Amino acid sequence: MDSARIITENHKLLDELETAYKDMEVILEHSEREKQIIYQELQQKFDALKSLYDELSNKENMLIHLEKLSSVGQFIAELIHELSNPLTAISAQSELILMNNQDENLKIRLEQISSNSKRMGAILKRFKAMAYKSKENFQVFDLTKNLTECLATIELIKPRSVEINMEFGKTNLMVKGDPYQTSQIFLNMAKNAFDAMSSQGSILTVCSDSINSDRIINSEIIGRYYCQPKEKWQKLLKLYDNFALVSFKDQGTGIPEEIISGIFNPFFTTKDRDKGTGLGLSISSDIAIRHNGNIAVKSDWGTGTTFQILIPIKE
Repeated sequence: MDSARIITENHKLLDELETAYKDMEVILEHSEREKQIIYQELQQKFDALKSLYDELSNKENMLIHLEKLSSVGQFIAELIHELSNPLTAISAQSELILMNNQDENLKIRLEQISSNSKRMGAILKRFKAMAYKSKENFQVFDLTKNLTECLATIELIKPRSVEINMEFGKTNLMVKGDPYQTSQIFLNMAKNAFDAMSSQGSILTVCSDSINSDRIINSEIIGRYYCQPKEKWQKLLKLYDNFALVSFKDQGTGIPEEIISGIFNPFFTTKDRDKGTGLGLSISSDIAIRHNGNIAVKSDWGTGTTFQILIPIKE
């Protein structure tokens, strides 16, 4: 009887031990899973912090460069002011002499002096408008007019081997933004195109028109790489019906597929160090984002690149 009871109790104890072992296995399993979850959460936080740190470092470096550019821009504005005064005096004096002189040969020369002085004054005025601006000033303005004025300045700095072809569709593209900042985008796009085109007889085609948000979504007109975060861009396409579209199409070498997705990152560049800082596209994309717009890019290796600036039309 005692041996039977002992055997029964032993079996019972073994069952309890087996149950306890299984429970311990479950606890250890849960513990290991919890460790993995905690590790994954920590890894995600680390990755997010590292990404934020990298972004802040890039922004800090960008601000340092922008401060330098701002100082240079202010210096240029002051220099232009100093040059404008004597030019105005030369133009005024030549016109006064013209009024009181009847010598035909002298008249022709004085008219040339007056005409060239005014032309140089107009050039300096254009550069001053683009050289330095301290405050952001959002207003409703005609983007086509803004582009036309900017292209007049770009014509002055373009390489002789490059021809600019302008194709304007709908005029009066009224947008809300800072005209100075949109000019900076156009200037950066043109400069990048000039750097990309080294062959003789290259053409930069600049187009402007309006485009419906549905066409942006449902067609392949717009490049698939762009500076806006995808979710925000989808919301903007629902928020606005129509966009102003300005494109700069060059005949350069194009951008390789493996690197095109990173071109809007700060300091990204394929140029030699003496040809640029890599900030142009990053600054332009920041401006476009502040205007609730976007910059898209399409490129074919060996054929050329098209940058497309999209800004909501003020209805």
